[in-house]
Amino acid sequence: MARPREFDEQLAVEKAMQLFWRRGYQAASLNELLDAMDLSRSSFYETWGTKREALIEALNRYAQSGMAGLIEPLTRADAGRAQIEQTFHGMVRRALSDGGAKGCLVNNCLAELAGQDAKLLQQLQDIRKGLERLLARAIRKGQIDGTIDPTQSATTLARFLASTFSGLNLTARAQPGKAVLNDIVRTALRALDPR
Repeated sequence: MARPREFDEQLAVEKAMQLFWRRGYQAASLNELLDAMDLSRSSFYETWGTKREALIEALNRYAQSGMAGLIEPLTRADAGRAQIEQTFHGMVRRALSDGGAKGCLVNNCLAELAGQDAKLLQQLQDIRKGLERLLARAIRKGQIDGTIDPTQSATTLARFLASTFSGLNLTARAQPGKAVLNDIVRTALRALDPR
């Protein structure tokens, strides 16, 4: 009979997520990961097997948390233009906070690992497509209520906004200041304006 786990697996994944987000996958050594997760080597290997599998679980947690809560407004059933704007302005606030220099875990992993691991690339693409679906749904609602240009493709606008979202996260890592980030957001949101 297998022994019951003597640790909180979700808490350990959260700690791994924070380490990978802060340090990057390759820069985080296995010893750092074990220390961050407060686990013995044997508990880690019994549960995840590899550092890569711990990253996959950390990415799942990040996606399930709405990218650390940042895209929560878009997950609301009635999300429309106001929630798109709220999400982008929330990103600016996050970027200017102490944790803002970490950027986005998905973007960080795409930059670091996408060309090296097909399974991870697929997972990262799936997370990004989830964001695009939420944006497209909110755009369609805005098109119906007249706050977003109905002549444009909701899918195309969603892809543009998701790319802007990624770019904004990357730009935020350079800490350009509030005015620069607000300029980017204002310009991106203008693409939604009814003609």
